[in-house]
Amino acid sequence: MKIIALPVKENKLSPHFGECSHFKFYWEERGKILKEDLIPAPAQQPELIPNWLVEKDVTDVIAAGIGLKPIEILNRHKINVFVGVKIKDPKILVEEYLDGTLETNGNLCDH
Repeated sequence: MKIIALPVKENKLSPHFGECSHFKFYWEERGKILKEDLIPAPAQQPELIPNWLVEKDVTDVIAAGIGLKPIEILNRHKINVFVGVKIKDPKILVEEYLDGTLETNGNLCDH
């Protein structure tokens, strides 16, 4: 089973990983979404987000802009990070990821 997490702000993918208000979590198995949940991000502490995602057993992160340090932490824990994704409804992005059509551009943030 995969647990896919996306940083969200105002019900869409957040432009900046550390500036999201929530994370949308999707539990996936065999290409099907089993359940989804909206969970508040650690308040006012964006530096805690990568380890918080590790504690939540996340396997994949889909983000628009994200810094190199969070990517390094997530990758060290074998979490796949897909960067530079267009801002859309999180469920559409997960469906694109699952069907192999998710487009990324490697957009890294400098903060």
